[in-house]
Amino acid sequence: MQDKPWTKYWIKKFQMDVNFGNKRLKRLENGYPTFEIDDNLIDTVDLKSFITDEEDRIPLFIASQFGIHPSIKSIPDFFNGPKMIAVLSKSLLSGNVHGLSIHLIQENDKASKSNVIAKFLN
Repeated sequence: MQDKPWTKYWIKKFQMDVNFGNKRLKRLENGYPTFEIDDNLIDTVDLKSFITDEEDRIPLFIASQFGIHPSIKSIPDFFNGPKMIAVLSKSLLSGNVHGLSIHLIQENDKASKSNVIAKFLN
């Protein structure tokens, strides 16, 4: 994949943020479309770590015109308590990235409806 730096401006904004700059993102091994991100910002974890609320890591999802990847509804026990999630908005057709948003979800939510608490846009 060819490097497109304009799709990663959100990374610097995220890393410089007072509330989130010290946090890392975490992803599952499978279930994501192709995306570029600095390796020093993300960890690949197992399902147990992914659904566990952690102080220093936030689960990452990719939102596209085709839905959320991986499908939040298909992750067992994901809505097991209040937690933050990170959603990277990306067009799978053009490859353009709109940015990253941080959402707060509540225990027993049935879908990914959530409150946006921060945005880092390109």
